[in-house]
Order: sequence, then structure tokens, then C-alpha cells
Amino acid sequence: MIGRLVGRLATKATDHVILDVGGVGYLVHIPLSTFYDLPETESPASLWIHTHVREEALALYGFLTERERALFLMLLDVAGIGPRVALTVLSGIPPADLIEALRGGDARRLIVRWPGLG
Repeated sequence: MIGRLVGRLATKATDHVILDVGGVGYLVHIPLSTFYDLPETESPASLWIHTHVREEALALYGFLTERERALFLMLLDVAGIGPRVALTVLSGIPPADLIEALRGGDARRLIVRWPGLG
């Protein structure tokens, strides 16, 4: 499993980056919170990685901080939440606010933001 990548930021978009590590370009899906804090393209960058393996695909999800990655993994433990929904949640609420809502049992705050999230 890939847990961290360090390389050169070849390209970046709001939902993914390509991180060049030793001549290999890794496509890594990211939340907006990570995108906003990334350096300019062609700059050195490192990401904490979650490697998601399914029968038909292998996908990498990247985060600037271990805290964001831990929140992503916690969201994946919730029934009905997959990697795409977890990224959407992290893209729509700052990590500190998400932690506060979860600790306070503030389900309404999360459901109002993402209807259908149970």
C-alpha cells in the first residue's frame, strides 16, 4: 500500500493532482482543502496517501496533513460513504469544523450541508 508520496507537482486541478515521483506520474484525488494549500506546479510536494483498492480499480487519495487523511478514513468507516463522498465532505467543511460537528453529535449541520448523508 502507498502511504506517502514525495515528488514534483506536475499538474493540479481542484479534484486531483499528478505527482511525479522519480519519473512516474501518480494521479491522486484530493479535497479542495488540499488543493488550496498546494504549491505551484513544478514545485516539490508531498502528500499523505490512502490507497483504495477495489475489484475493478486502484485509486489514490491524497492529503496535505495526516489529520485530513485520518478524517477521510473515519468517514470511510461510515456505512454508505465511499471515497468520493468522503472527499466531497472534506471539500465542503474545514477539518476543525467537521471534528467539532462530530464530537458535538451535530448531525443536522452535516445533513443540511449534504442532503442524503445519513
